[in-house]
Amino acid sequence: MKMKRNEKIIILLFSIFLFVEFFLLIDLPFFWDAISKSQRADWIYSSNFSSLIVPTAMNSGHPPLWITSIAVFWVLFGKLLWPARLLLLLINFGVFYQLLVLARTHFTKAASIFLVLLVFIEPTLIASTTMLNNDMMLLFFTLLGINALFKNRSWLYTIAVVGLLMTNLRGIYCFIALSGIHLWLNKAGLLVFERKMLRAYIIGILVFIAFAFYQNSQIGWFIITENEGFSKHRELTGLARALKNTAAFIKNLLEFGRLIIWIPLIFMVYHFLKKKGFKKNDKTMRLLIALVVFTAVFFIGMVPFGNPIGTRYFLICFVLANVLFINLMIDQISNLAYRKIIVLAASILFITGHLWIYPATISQAWDSSLAYLNYYSQEEKMVSFIEEQGISKSDIGTNIRINATWIATLNELDKERMSFVDFDLNTNNYILFSNIENITKDEDIRILRNDWEEIKTFSQLGVFMTLYKNPKIK
Repeated sequence: MKMKRNEKIIILLFSIFLFVEFFLLIDLPFFWDAISKSQRADWIYSSNFSSLIVPTAMNSGHPPLWITSIAVFWVLFGKLLWPARLLLLLINFGVFYQLLVLARTHFTKAASIFLVLLVFIEPTLIASTTMLNNDMMLLFFTLLGINALFKNRSWLYTIAVVGLLMTNLRGIYCFIALSGIHLWLNKAGLLVFERKMLRAYIIGILVFIAFAFYQNSQIGWFIITENEGFSKHRELTGLARALKNTAAFIKNLLEFGRLIIWIPLIFMVYHFLKKKGFKKNDKTMRLLIALVVFTAVFFIGMVPFGNPIGTRYFLICFVLANVLFINLMIDQISNLAYRKIIVLAASILFITGHLWIYPATISQAWDSSLAYLNYYSQEEKMVSFIEEQGISKSDIGTNIRINATWIATLNELDKERMSFVDFDLNTNNYILFSNIENITKDEDIRILRNDWEEIKTFSQLGVFMTLYKNPKIK
């Protein structure tokens, strides 16, 4: 399909944004769950690729495509932060190109292609472009799979299916969802069945089985990790926890400004189906089917289990919901002024979504908005303050992942500098607390705030770090 002038302008805007982001954040460390990816990539790199399966002590069961790719870029350019960010930049380009392909092929005729910018600024999507995690790689292969499926491009579909299965275990959910979408579209007459498309499933399953056998040969297990720190996340949970997970699932769909999309979308879809408009609009119906299947598969695959449900897990749902919302808005709201107001309001909520900060007693998906960027300057200020005061770090307990800073920054000097002890109100002389972590119990937070002495607090746009002193110390 020949690219039009407006599409070229959008590509230029995407490129400028991603390049500026790359250079501004070129030395930004690995953050939160991404720190474990740095540790695993380091193991592969340091072992000279003797195995692509990391030891059980650091293995959560995920396939190694992302961490191996980081290790390869370290071989090519040196073990620094910027090569990992260069890899992420290339994947970000791929994601936004696939996003543009989805928009130009599935936007209704009356929709301006520039409305794809509303999809682009989705807060968790933007935050993920800065995270050295495997979410953008998984999103790339998932979007590639959707676009290839809608066009019956068998080899591209095969690459997508293999890629998503080798990136993350959530790729299994994406594989199941794509299979369900494929079947539904064929049954509904919204996609011409082509036998050649079946090769993607066959090859994908065979590759994943080969990976499973390889991992089992290396460490004696696959998928269900023997690491107790991760295995409990794969355990079935009780009814009470399942209900909490359901609430978390809904919260993740609505937070950071997304409520302006998802709540009206429910009524728009109802109106769309009631008016039987789906019989006249194959593009919108395909998007609706894709969104319903992905959301349902994620719900069934996540809610019954113990693993905390991360907002970033639903990136593909956010993308599909936004594109679907734009189509239904164009079809159901004829007044151009009203449309502009809706788009403006959605844009404002998306942008300000990065400022959503919950109270410290409420868990927050810090890796799903740009709010986390405010943390690093507070950490540096606090560590400098502690050193200036001459307080021994062995006297300071914390739940913050500050001791892993050297893995996150790839700087061995930080290993000695960041040497705090584990959080324990009974034995610690000092406690270093920040709302950037979700580990500290609510009751412990209340004790710190009510009974312990606040020594120093640094904060920026809602992200804070506080040093408390044990009241038993004179």
